[in-house]
Amino acid sequence: MKKNKRKIISILLIATSIISIGLNAYSHSGRTDSSGGHKDNKNKSGLGSYHYHCGGNPPHLHTNGVCPYSSKKSTTSSSSSSKSSSSNNSKSTSSSTSTKTTTTTTTTTPSSIAATGIQINENIESMEVGENKKITATITPENTTDKNIDWKTSDESIATISTTGEITAKKAGTVEITASTANGKTNTIKISIKEKEKTENTTIIKTSTINNTANNKVNNTINSNSQDSNPIGGILTLGLLGGGGYWGYKTYKKSKQ
Repeated sequence: MKKNKRKIISILLIATSIISIGLNAYSHSGRTDSSGGHKDNKNKSGLGSYHYHCGGNPPHLHTNGVCPYSSKKSTTSSSSSSKSSSSNNSKSTSSSTSTKTTTTTTTTTPSSIAATGIQINENIESMEVGENKKITATITPENTTDKNIDWKTSDESIATISTTGEITAKKAGTVEITASTANGKTNTIKISIKEKEKTENTTIIKTSTINNTANNKVNNTINSNSQDSNPIGGILTLGLLGGGGYWGYKTYKKSKQ
């Protein structure tokens, strides 16, 4: 009898526990209807005569037909998706930036090449008055963009120079001729201008003087012989005239040589 009583008491305790758990879980009796809600006629839940247990959540109401628990899940999911999208966008942007940095390599070429030097090609040390000479100059490097040369003279009264490098000697003196590049590189030569020598006129004057002297001697001899009226003197006079003319001619030829 005692064992039977104990079994009955144990069964009652178990049944009471199950009922108590059921009441605590749902706070009411009854089944879920087709809308997923429960009727709570005694308002044990404190939410009114009708409420929901969506997804095993505590009793709750659907305000404006929206489950607060599903809304939280949606918000959490949306936030997680936004974070993931932001992270992906950030990675994409970073990757794009990295690609731009890697591939954007530009090389700049100079638009113009400046001259590094200039050299006058001809080494002219002297010129005579009235003489013309043309000079040239070389600019380095060979691929210089602007190859224009500016020619200048230190004294235009002594010598002038044209834009093409032609020098004209004007008078005796010393002059400097300078060649310049567009960016200011220069090279200068010094030229001594001299008076032209008059050698031909001197030779002619000397020859003329010799001939005049010979003729004067012959004339004096003729005059002297004519006064004596000597035939032999006439012959000598003719010989002297011929010899004087021949001697003058030979002297002139030697001076020309």
